[in-house]
Amino acid sequence: MKATLSSVAAQSNVSKITVSRAFSHPDKVHPETLKRVLETAAEMGYVVNTAARNLRARDSKTIGIVNPDMGNPFFGGLTRLMTLEAEKAGYDTLIFDSRESQEHENRIIDKLIGYNVDAIVLSVISSDRNYQPAYMAQLEALNIPVILVDRELDISSCSGVYIDNLDCGLQAGRYLLDRKAQRVVVVSGPEDSNVARERVTGLSAALAGKVASFEVLYADFYMDIAASITSDYLQNNPPPDFFVGCNNQISLGIIKSCIDHRLQPMKDVSLFSIDEVSHAAIYGFNFPCISHDLHEMAWQVINLAIRRATESDIKPGKVIVRGKMLGG
Repeated sequence: MKATLSSVAAQSNVSKITVSRAFSHPDKVHPETLKRVLETAAEMGYVVNTAARNLRARDSKTIGIVNPDMGNPFFGGLTRLMTLEAEKAGYDTLIFDSRESQEHENRIIDKLIGYNVDAIVLSVISSDRNYQPAYMAQLEALNIPVILVDRELDISSCSGVYIDNLDCGLQAGRYLLDRKAQRVVVVSGPEDSNVARERVTGLSAALAGKVASFEVLYADFYMDIAASITSDYLQNNPPPDFFVGCNNQISLGIIKSCIDHRLQPMKDVSLFSIDEVSHAAIYGFNFPCISHDLHEMAWQVINLAIRRATESDIKPGKVIVRGKMLGG
């Protein structure tokens, strides 16, 4: 049977209060009693019910992290670093993947409220700035601070850490001009995505009037969809001077499509990615991209979350992290 606080107390011949105190305030328990209780608990396989303790505590020292796609190396890598930063500050993390589902996202937020987390780090399922999930009002009423990551919402109660997407587009455009590109095809995320829109706007501004053609193909932030859109283009058009992928998964889709069409990347057609493509060296060519400092983003996110949770006078604010050109 599962060991409980009561069974550990009975086996140790002490009260339940003493067992509880042995785990929460060991300095207040006689050393011999403490040793007996801890040894008994270990033998019985007793594990402290942290969730129940959090419900009774004013501060749980726990931060909830919600991502839309943990299979994406950007979110996966950032979450790992945020967890490490939280641990350094003495906080535990509860990590969830909403799988780009509004239903999952709503259920996860309900769970995190139930766990009495001190703050929630959230990358919402929608990249539309006007997305207004109903749970935001509840979180504000419960005084649970929300730190948005990557995908910005027009909600004044939220803090946020975001990539400078407009600058990413401008940097990419300047790179293409330096390489004397004339025919440029951008494979973008959804047309209503604020992230995609800003990256495309930056590219368009940098290239306006300086290239022979500039075309945007609207896809989604997933490899398979981007591969399909790129393949459709290549079936009806010669390859451009440059394909530009608006995120790492889109860039992988472009690579897949080029290979399917027997085009050698960076020889028959050049590629550029806004987002670093993980393990790009295995493709055997130099893959120019805009890289984002995930360490800086992770530190900023956790710092904001803890400050919002512990300092009542801290107002919501946002931090913008600028991308860096790699492989130029």
